[in-house]
Amino acid sequence: MILGHRLRKTFSSRPGLPGRESERMTRASNIILVMMASLLVLLAALRIFHG
Repeated sequence: MILGHRLRKTFSSRPGLPGRESERMTRASNIILVMMASLLVLLAALRIFHG
């Protein structure tokens, strides 16, 4: 049921319909979160290597 709704939603979405903007914003915020997490890991690794 959920899968059918999701498939119908992706096929029926056209440019200019409301709702596509929110998907784009969600994707952008996910990218930002991944970048911040990788930066945190990088800083932690640098602190470990430098002592």
